[in-house]
Amino acid sequence: MRQIAYTCLAFNLFILLAVEPAVAAEGLRAGAAKVVITPDVHAAAVYLAGYGQNRVATGVHDDLYARCLALGVGRETLEVCAADLIGLFYDDVLKIREAMKTQAPEVTHLIVASTHDHEGPDTMGLWGPGPLQSGIDEKYMVWLRERITQAAVEAARSMQPARLTLARDDHPLLAMLQSDSRPPYVKDPYLFVMHLASESSGQTIGDLINWSDHPETLGGKNTEITADYPHWLCQYVEASSGGTAIFVNGSIGGLLSSNGGSVALQDPETGAVAADNTWRKAELFGNFIGKIAERTVKGGEAVNVDSIDFRGATIYVPLHNDRFRLAGANGIFGGRKPLYTGGRIDPAIIQKDVPGMGELNFSTGRDVRTEVSYIRLLAGARVAAEIVTVPGEIYPELVNGGITRYPGADYPDAPFEPAIREHLKSPYQFIFGLANDELGYIIPKAEYDDQPPWLLGRKERWYGEVNSAGPDVAGVVTGAIAKLIDGR
Repeated sequence: MRQIAYTCLAFNLFILLAVEPAVAAEGLRAGAAKVVITPDVHAAAVYLAGYGQNRVATGVHDDLYARCLALGVGRETLEVCAADLIGLFYDDVLKIREAMKTQAPEVTHLIVASTHDHEGPDTMGLWGPGPLQSGIDEKYMVWLRERITQAAVEAARSMQPARLTLARDDHPLLAMLQSDSRPPYVKDPYLFVMHLASESSGQTIGDLINWSDHPETLGGKNTEITADYPHWLCQYVEASSGGTAIFVNGSIGGLLSSNGGSVALQDPETGAVAADNTWRKAELFGNFIGKIAERTVKGGEAVNVDSIDFRGATIYVPLHNDRFRLAGANGIFGGRKPLYTGGRIDPAIIQKDVPGMGELNFSTGRDVRTEVSYIRLLAGARVAAEIVTVPGEIYPELVNGGITRYPGADYPDAPFEPAIREHLKSPYQFIFGLANDELGYIIPKAEYDDQPPWLLGRKERWYGEVNSAGPDVAGVVTGAIAKLIDGR
């Protein structure tokens, strides 16, 4: 009960500090930029993130990028950056924001999201050469933060008067391109686009595309660096529209994936279905989403945004995953992700016997600090579009509804968390997953299943809980977001 009270106190304090009155302005300004963030595979071993450990990059198929879009109205400047990475921890995002304060103080709100690319460098430490060996290259991380900051600064400094077109697509094919490996088989097929064009020339400044699917089309045997399908998606949109394309992933929990037998794309050159784990499937997949985004913008709605309203909250989520505690205490995260107790950093460590590994350091702090935010783009009194930032891979049923009780769940009587979209008010509902942090899977507590018997009598455990901070994350995250949306 004390922790709940503290979480609410921290939430309310941040609201008082972070919610600023929307400022009317003459008009919208926009700018965009991108920079290469590909690591040098010849300078040092680059451990690829996702799948198993000790997967070392052998080459570069296509470059990774950090892509940023800046939106300015009056004294408010919102910047959204998306990097072709597995994820960035909150600690690195805070360092990028500190650098932005000195280089571009006009940027009032900076969001740094990751596409969750499974074919890029290990930026979290979990996929190094062995179980207790970090895969993080600290020299690369310093350079990476500098590069993301550079892209954000360039986007802000390139802002010019702009026109905004908002668009959404609910095409049935979008759901068919999302495999779902765990019940209740809720997907999040909605695709949203912000198209920004120069007020004076009409030329495209940038397109921000928001959709949900794991970029893991190449599979775990690939050892060439690639941005996966987002590479072809952004390449297609930039070739057809001009400007800079920014892809921000959405609610990809439940392992919404670009692979799987249910995700079938016919190759027009051969007439056959493109196979999983192939470059051809990644190309066809990205181009297909790019074409849908292109078509969607053509039917979009021009909106005169005259103010931006930002609401944010620092939150503390209870950590139950012992794997993460061991990783933090034994240097896997490189000093990132400190634990907190009562809102203060708790460095306490004990020795704990781990079967098969012996005595290891074990962190005993209670919580992980992270943040959520809710942003409204306003056109007069109308909410034209909304953005929600989520610090991890949220299950779609927490966004769209559809949480279900199943035999075998660890908390069968847990109350259902609020569905985010039920609180949103506009047609354009951007959900930015892996935004400003990566907590892993955010799972409804009623569906959480870390102990046998397994959900629905399955013979082996479901994937998800192994990479989740714990069963209480969903309630804290969605509860905080609902409060921000409702203005509480």
